[in-house]
Amino acid sequence: MSDERASCASLLTPTGRGAVAVIAAEGAGATAAIDAAFRAANGRSAAAQPLDRIAFGEWGAGEHREEVIVIRSGDAAFEIHCHGGVAAAQRILAALESAGCVIQSQADWAKQRSASLIESEADAVLAQATTRRTAEMLLNQRNGALQQAVAAIRELLNAGQLDAACDQLSRLLERAPLGRHLIEPWLVAIAGRPNVGKSSLINAIVGYQRAIVFDQPGTTRDVLTAETAIDGWPVRLADAAGIRETNDPLEAEGVARARQQLQRADLVLWVLDGATLADSPQIAAAREWREELGVAEIDRVLIVVNKADRVDARRRAAGGVEFCYTSALTGDGLPALLSAIAKRLVPSPPQREAIPFTVRQVELLHSALNAANHSHTDEAQALLAQLAL
Repeated sequence: MSDERASCASLLTPTGRGAVAVIAAEGAGATAAIDAAFRAANGRSAAAQPLDRIAFGEWGAGEHREEVIVIRSGDAAFEIHCHGGVAAAQRILAALESAGCVIQSQADWAKQRSASLIESEADAVLAQATTRRTAEMLLNQRNGALQQAVAAIRELLNAGQLDAACDQLSRLLERAPLGRHLIEPWLVAIAGRPNVGKSSLINAIVGYQRAIVFDQPGTTRDVLTAETAIDGWPVRLADAAGIRETNDPLEAEGVARARQQLQRADLVLWVLDGATLADSPQIAAAREWREELGVAEIDRVLIVVNKADRVDARRRAAGGVEFCYTSALTGDGLPALLSAIAKRLVPSPPQREAIPFTVRQVELLHSALNAANHSHTDEAQALLAQLAL
């Protein structure tokens, strides 16, 4: 990069606590700021460091020294790796800004340096990916999977193969919900009557005590959430208040919020008490839905019979695909439950297929499909060209 370009810097890693934070900086102002604050162990200035080599040293002086790594990636272009967290990164960004660097958002930094809009969108959201599995899928889109799929559809349109083009557009849009959840976690609501073990179940799933556990109906009075990963998919678990009629205003508000959570959830785990279960899980759950919610069924539901350690073994062996037996106390059945959740959220995980992952991409694909369905080939081509700029 030339020194004549405006000096700028950006925090490339997500905000918040982490092991390492990475800051990119370019321009004469960046070089000056790094030379003023960085003392390399090899004694060389930042501009004199070999290209693409790690230079270990300290940032600052006196009591405020901090060990960092600086990498010169080009002409007046650097990466600074410091301790993770907000304070360390902000201190370095402040020094760069004082030297004349414009501090950019990670999205703006990526957009200016990407070969296409899809690539820059992938760069912007990759920092938000919370699991390796979702990061790999986003990286696949950055490396051309979505761009190539769009190009193939445009070739079909050019060849007059409208039906084939519409079929490929529909397949892409079928993956749009998955694309949204590569960044935003799936919402899994844990619901049921009071004191059936919902709080214990969420604690068992996440591996620590997120929710209060007490043998008293109404203990959970609000919707508690915890984020985790299940089979590599980011999941936000919502431990809803026990759903029941109550005269307690505070508890009633918690029940109302729990009902709202059920409507928004991608999957509902309806928890039954195995210790008191007299009917089949399906019959018991359906009865509770009618009595507590006034509905005959719940969409996107997986029935969980908790306290399985108190259920006859022969009865547990007769489980079905629509319900799971588990014990939050002993952990029995938890692996099978986690597997069932993952399969319900993503029944057929893609391998290296194209996946639209932003609202912009999905809206353009919908518009292109609508245009193609009406034989407006030129309009569909223009929309796809806009998507793959």
